[in-house]
Amino acid sequence: MHQYSSPAATFFSSLKSLFCLSPSTPRHPSPAPLRARYASQIANPPPHSLQRSPSQHHLNCSCEQPHPLEPSYIPAFEPPIRRNEKRIKLEVMTRELMIPSSTYTAFASGPDGKTFVEKHLELPALGRNDVAIAILCCSVCFTDTMYAAQLEGSVVGHEIIGRVEFKGESVTNVNVGDIVGFGYIRSTCLECQYCLQGQENMCPKRTTFSDGVGGFANASVWDSRFVYKIPETIEPRHAGPLTCAGATVFAALYGYNVSPTSTVGIVGMGGLGHLAIKFAKAWGCKVVAISSSRDKEHDARAFGAHEFVCTQDPIATSTKMDYILNTVSGDLPWETFINLLETNGTLINMGVSAKGSMEIPYFPHLFKQLKVVGSLVASRHVVKKMLDFAALHSIKPEIEELDMDVKGCREAFRRVTEQRARYRVVLNVPPRLAL
Repeated sequence: MHQYSSPAATFFSSLKSLFCLSPSTPRHPSPAPLRARYASQIANPPPHSLQRSPSQHHLNCSCEQPHPLEPSYIPAFEPPIRRNEKRIKLEVMTRELMIPSSTYTAFASGPDGKTFVEKHLELPALGRNDVAIAILCCSVCFTDTMYAAQLEGSVVGHEIIGRVEFKGESVTNVNVGDIVGFGYIRSTCLECQYCLQGQENMCPKRTTFSDGVGGFANASVWDSRFVYKIPETIEPRHAGPLTCAGATVFAALYGYNVSPTSTVGIVGMGGLGHLAIKFAKAWGCKVVAISSSRDKEHDARAFGAHEFVCTQDPIATSTKMDYILNTVSGDLPWETFINLLETNGTLINMGVSAKGSMEIPYFPHLFKQLKVVGSLVASRHVVKKMLDFAALHSIKPEIEELDMDVKGCREAFRRVTEQRARYRVVLNVPPRLAL
């Protein structure tokens, strides 16, 4: 047996005992006997093997008996406090088994939603479809700031990249050692009409990163069916923004049948907008960047835009657009966008906001037969296609990098909320927390 004691292997090694229950164990045993059983097994773990790979070691379970449970996820931390309300219980799918066998580090939002505190949390048990992941980095989306402001004590982050360190017996889509992306969707029922149609992002029972511990941490346990292997040609630091922002804009192009002959307008030049320009350009479209800031023109053209329209100026372009992808939210000049659309054109909204309204001029909408639709993140099938497309066309986000610690999380939120990020902030797990 090879001697091996890397931080990642040490951190995840106690999980091996979770796969070695007797087949006589009841399907739904009570938590107390299970805790006693696991306490004994952790104290006297079964034999296991270490398999050496050319680049690194990974822990492989060699237990004979399968894990009889398929628990879902619940975070092991204090339920958040919703602002202006009494303490409430976080509504998530319950896990029947929680084993305090390992701890990991996470950064939870403070009372103001802008500061962070370091916490040490218990690693949840591993189900047969779960993977244990050592997080490498997590990028910051504006949606993260919204949830942090609403839920004190929440651990946000949903553009997460990590390395698989351990996997359940039923996991087939990823292997130990794979670099993977995950984050926005935590789980779905996989049984409703939307899931069966390949639209898991529309599942009424879906859970998201906000229903548990997100990516501002150095480890995670996640349902492998919502984990995606990252192509080798995409660096981890560039992959994070693709899993949400990239998937969101790609889903709009893919789902609404945008063709290479289409003229596509992109509203906004932030984290989503700059990627939308790059994807639309690679799609073969004529791309028109639309922004309220004149100083974005240089970057817009560098990202691939053929034309630039500033909404602060009189609209001088004669170009009509078949599609307009709106990547921002709030009160916007909707009439301007409607007037820029070609007959039978489509306005696709994908920006998320807790406020703002939409007022569409009726007659242009009617007489030009316009469509106004929404697009929310992406299904699993589309995420995989997006990653392949990004790898093929060398599409990567423009990023700024910070350490994932109390100071780095606070600074990242400041840049995002003040719209100073150029164009996505990535938090890298520092060496002291790396597994």
